[in-house]
Amino acid sequence: MKLLSPSRAVIAVAVALNAWCLATALSANEEGAPPPPAKKPTESPADAKPKPGTPQKANAAAKTSPKAAAGASDSAKDKQPEGEKNKAGAAEKEKPEEKDEKDEKPAIHKVERGEFELKVELEGVFESGQVTPISVAPEAWGELAVVEVVPHGTQVKKGDVLIRFETEKLEEEIDNLRAGAPLEDLNLKVARQELDALEKSTPLSLDNARRQKMEAEQDMAYYEDVTRGMRERDAEEDVKRIEQQLAYAREELDQLEKMYKADDLTEETEEIILERARNDVAYYEWIAEQTRARSQRALTTSIPREHDAQRRNVENQHLAWRQAESGLPEALKKKRLEIEAQERAREKSRERLADLEKDLAALTVKAPHDGVVYYGASSRGKWVTAATVERKLVPGGRLAAHEVFLSLVKPAPLQIRVAVPEAKLRHLETGQKGFAWPSFDADAEFRTQLKSVSFVPYADNTYDAVFTVPKLGADAPPLFPGMTGKVRLDLYEAEDALTAPKKAVHKDADGHYVHLKDGTKRRVKVGKANEKAYEILGGLKEGDEIKNP
Repeated sequence: MKLLSPSRAVIAVAVALNAWCLATALSANEEGAPPPPAKKPTESPADAKPKPGTPQKANAAAKTSPKAAAGASDSAKDKQPEGEKNKAGAAEKEKPEEKDEKDEKPAIHKVERGEFELKVELEGVFESGQVTPISVAPEAWGELAVVEVVPHGTQVKKGDVLIRFETEKLEEEIDNLRAGAPLEDLNLKVARQELDALEKSTPLSLDNARRQKMEAEQDMAYYEDVTRGMRERDAEEDVKRIEQQLAYAREELDQLEKMYKADDLTEETEEIILERARNDVAYYEWIAEQTRARSQRALTTSIPREHDAQRRNVENQHLAWRQAESGLPEALKKKRLEIEAQERAREKSRERLADLEKDLAALTVKAPHDGVVYYGASSRGKWVTAATVERKLVPGGRLAAHEVFLSLVKPAPLQIRVAVPEAKLRHLETGQKGFAWPSFDADAEFRTQLKSVSFVPYADNTYDAVFTVPKLGADAPPLFPGMTGKVRLDLYEAEDALTAPKKAVHKDADGHYVHLKDGTKRRVKVGKANEKAYEILGGLKEGDEIKNP
């Protein structure tokens, strides 16, 4: 272990002893205990003599200031052996941290007179007095594909083309509508002719259906009352008449045979007569057989079938009449509705053709007046959609109908639109005058006046105020809409005002007050206030000391 020289050891011990005495005294004062009584020196410092063997440097070190003593003590600690250093460090850690009561005490402010200013500074945006939003509102066409557009910031004249859109498909549809118009007219003409004929034929067809139904009913009644009975009797009478004729022929043949039989010698003439009679009998027998069959057929089949046919005809005519009664008027009504639909379709086709022709002209957008082209839409002086729209304003980019993609701005006259925080709104009054300057050049200051202020808040809880921008000289920097700027209103100024910090002035139901240095509460009369201080009009005088928390 390395030992200190005797002189250095004595100095270190003296410095440490002096530092301990000072620390003990401070600790006693902080705890409220009275300091120990000072011992009367028995001899003046000038007459003090150093003890034998003690160097003069020790006394000099003992007379150093507490700060120097502390520094010397730290130096002595640095030169202590490592073991002693560790013990000293542990002892210091075990000491409780002393509370600094000085930091808890409020600061004291001395009331003074001086310059007092009330100014309001606001940030705003230069905007044009005339901003025309540019958008396309097609009547019928929905596809807006960009072909070319003027660059942002381009100065244009009235009538200059701002943007062109793709029109090939639009032109094709216009051509198709124009080509189909004559056919629509012809179809409508034919339909009207058919309707005219149907309106004339419908009453006739209804009357015919009623007449046919009535005739069928009459025929059926007559058939049942007359015709069927007569048909059945005809069949029976036919059989009866043939059988009578057959009987007559047989009787005549029988008489001839009896007459010629008595004569043994039959002459040739007689034989001929007999042959004819026999033939007549055979013929009538055949006719009788046919007649019986036909009569049987008529009675059992044909006549019942005729009756059924008459009944079916009556039913069919009834159905036809009912169908005509309901169907023909409905068919006429349907035809009228079809023509109305054709007329509407033709009208819509003509309207669409006219709308598409307007859209074709609108897809080449021209400047409505002179100005500067800005991308996007303006809101409260800011180009809020510029970044979004710029990505669309390229060849092939697609825009939405009614979307504001350009704004045509007149560069002059300008005004400054300010978003006023609610805390500063109370200071504004229409007609106030102040100063303004662009953010990029604080030296380019010019006079301005509050043109209008709105007390309706926006979503961000700010309020709109508009300041004028006068006509500036030729040496003024160029100003364009969209640039930012600042406005300052000098509302109040006093060169010899008594002021107090805002934190030192309190308020209750009776008014404003301060706390003096000794804690006394004193009422004060305040005037104007800025962000830092109040103007004191009464209750305090220059030199008073107040608490400033």
